Amino acid sequence: MRELMRLCRLRVTPVLMAASLLAPASLHAAERLEYLVQYKGVLSGFAWTDVSRAAIHSSTLADCSGRGPCMTSTATMSSRGYAVLEAIFKVRFHTRSFYQPRQWRTLAFEMRERKYSKQYLPYGYKHSLSVFPPGEDGIDYFELGAEGEPLPAALQPFVATDHLPAAGIRVAKVRRKPIADDSIDRLTLLQRVRAAPLKKGYSAAYNGTNGRKQLQFRVTVLSAEDFTIADKQWQTWKIRVDELEKGDRPVSLFAWVSRDSRKIPVKIEFDSTFGSARFVLQSW
Repeated sequence: MRELMRLCRLRVTPVLMAASLLAPASLHAAERLEYLVQYKGVLSGFAWTDVSRAAIHSSTLADCSGRGPCMTSTATMSSRGYAVLEAIFKVRFHTRSFYQPRQWRTLAFEMRERKYSKQYLPYGYKHSLSVFPPGEDGIDYFELGAEGEPLPAALQPFVATDHLPAAGIRVAKVRRKPIADDSIDRLTLLQRVRAAPLKKGYSAAYNGTNGRKQLQFRVTVLSAEDFTIADKQWQTWKIRVDELEKGDRPVSLFAWVSRDSRKIPVKIEFDSTFGSARFVLQSW
């Protein structure tokens, strides 16, 4: 399931407020995409089985903590209501990214996922916030919890408070990581790919980060493919995305993006040690 989270964090969705000011032409205001997550492997008898739901929603902010207008995309995933996964490993996942499409700059991103070890965080979530400090090198990686120093007021807008009031979210630890200033997170990557002039043979590479490590993302358009999903015939580009960390083998997944002006991620699929997983578009 952790591999599945990799692309959940790579997730999907655009928006626009001052369209002419911020957003590339391919981005759309207040877009919400919803997906059914399926698994196929030994635990499902090698048949595709529904295991959770995922959604990605975007909005535009007039000001991002004093750094000007930006877009924010939020990806959530939950296995609530799906007995197969709930019985093995309950998934509750939330990630949110703040980025400026004009320069394709990530400002900050938050990640929160259910953690069942009570020794780790008192309120039950593994929670982090990564922020590129303006005018400085590297990225500040905050480990958040219910104990520690108060979260600086300037950073509180970057943290969702649906699970806990801002005053209850504390900084357990903060470290400055040597990450390239032009690095983007996975949600920003997805929107950057959607804004690219996709065609067969297109390829690009970007510096990336998960807040703790320097990564590289490589994107390649492999082919044009047509298929039916959600009772609609889709014409898509099949795209391979490789995530590389120095010294490690690349983690690869495939995304099918619609060949129209919206460039909607219609399907995302990848293999893991335990089988295959895919996100299938349900509403858009």
